Amino acid sequence: MDQEKIGRFIAELRKENSLTQKELAEKLSVSDRTVGNWERGRNLPDPSLFVPLCSILGITLTELFNGERIETEHIIEKTDEVLTNVIEENKMHSILLIISSIIMSISIVIFFIPVLMSLDKTLSIIIISIGLFLLTLGWSLKLTVWKRKNNKVIENTGMGFSSALTLVFITLKLTNYINWPWIWVFSPLWIGIGLIILFFMVILIIGRIKKGKWW
Repeated sequence: MDQEKIGRFIAELRKENSLTQKELAEKLSVSDRTVGNWERGRNLPDPSLFVPLCSILGITLTELFNGERIETEHIIEKTDEVLTNVIEENKMHSILLIISSIIMSISIVIFFIPVLMSLDKTLSIIIISIGLFLLTLGWSLKLTVWKRKNNKVIENTGMGFSSALTLVFITLKLTNYINWPWIWVFSPLWIGIGLIILFFMVILIIGRIKKGKWW
């Protein structure tokens, strides 16, 4: 499905129905930012919202998925196209998941090569770096599939830098350049996650205070 086309279609129909993003959001119990993301083609509505959204906009599910109005005589044809696209997309997702699992398995095996073959530090760093690259690639593929299947957008939270720094520390640890305990090797990761959790807790508290629930 063409997310950008569907987004433009939702925006067009919303305006035709004289609704603001906020008004449409309130009818669907979501935020106006969420509606904005739909209309910009950043993601699709949650599947649970398809039917109520179509009801509000006065269209069918087939029209929503095609991102355009469809003449009655072409409904069956277009529905078949949508189902075919969904099936093909699911096949592609399954293939990518299998490939990502294979890549991640290979990367784990590569990690043990320097130890099993008693390689020198320079060669060990190169091989472990390749393993880390493959591990990151495999994880990225899984994340991409998850985003596409769940219509999610992952904002930049700084975790990319934390993860990269953690991979560097793991490489240095495995090549005996540092002798830190593993808890400190993974410190960029758990510190980053902790800061994100703290950030969302602060946002939640501020939101509840603004609503007068904690006065």
